Amino acid sequence: YNALAPGDSVTIGPIALEGGGNYSATVTRVGTAADSVKRYFYVEAVGRPPAPTRGERRQAVIVRTRVPQLCCAAAVTVVDTVYMGSGGGGSKKIDGNNSGVLPAGWAAACTDFPADSVAGVRTPNPSLVDDPAKVGGTPDIATDVSIDRTNVLNLGDMTYAELLEYADHTFVGDKTFTGTVPSIKDGECDRNDPDNWGAPTNSSHPCFNYFPIIHVTGNLILVGSGVAQGILLIGDNDDADLQLTGPFEFYGLAFIMDDLEMGGTVDFYGGAYVADHVVISGSPPRFFYDKCVIERAIRGSALARPRMLPDRSWVELF
Repeated sequence: YNALAPGDSVTIGPIALEGGGNYSATVTRVGTAADSVKRYFYVEAVGRPPAPTRGERRQAVIVRTRVPQLCCAAAVTVVDTVYMGSGGGGSKKIDGNNSGVLPAGWAAACTDFPADSVAGVRTPNPSLVDDPAKVGGTPDIATDVSIDRTNVLNLGDMTYAELLEYADHTFVGDKTFTGTVPSIKDGECDRNDPDNWGAPTNSSHPCFNYFPIIHVTGNLILVGSGVAQGILLIGDNDDADLQLTGPFEFYGLAFIMDDLEMGGTVDFYGGAYVADHVVISGSPPRFFYDKCVIERAIRGSALARPRMLPDRSWVELF
């Protein structure tokens, strides 16, 4: 719906209800083309009872979407050490130069998000990066003495605590996923399935545009052959890690209370904020900044879902 020009509309339905009856709705974008961060929509819905009863009820509501400004001044913003170890030859393990290396089908989804480049690592102390030659970006390493453990996860328009309120699924304690498989229900992406992490490598899949916000209060461990996308919120305290062991691909954003650990054949596309250490072991793992991945993750998540205006949003049309 955010792609609609002012005055354009989309009709939904009619959609059958249990026990009979149906409803349909029309969504019309209002406002001006200049409303890029905040967009307003007029939604008019018509409900009809089961046959043979006749009649209908019509209501309307004004809603607004707001795209928060969250990311990113660097591929990885990290408070403490960045350890990349041996191996990998002369290739970059963390790269802030927009990757542009995305699965088939992403080109059409990325036309509104032109590539840019940022720092590879943003840190309060460049000496904490063990091998600067393995970092790429513009610049490779950016110094920001203002970041520390107390503020690194407070981002632009939102704090970490506010982000938690938008989580689609929360796992209490440590959570391990061995691979990920997108799920479908009644021909549509099953957003109620906590094990469904989208389908970033299949643009024809119903879950291609689904970017869940996943909150894990403890460690999140992703292992085995898997592909996932979304926004990860790791930890309710200062001792929760994100651990990725490949072969695994992730597309999106990660906000981590403690460490980011990557080993094996892992490719991470997007951006990350890490309140402690980054550890990349072995030669294959790579972290690539990508503007389109970040924007799609934010706009496709609960952060940008329409919400009713606080005052006078409903209109009873009869």
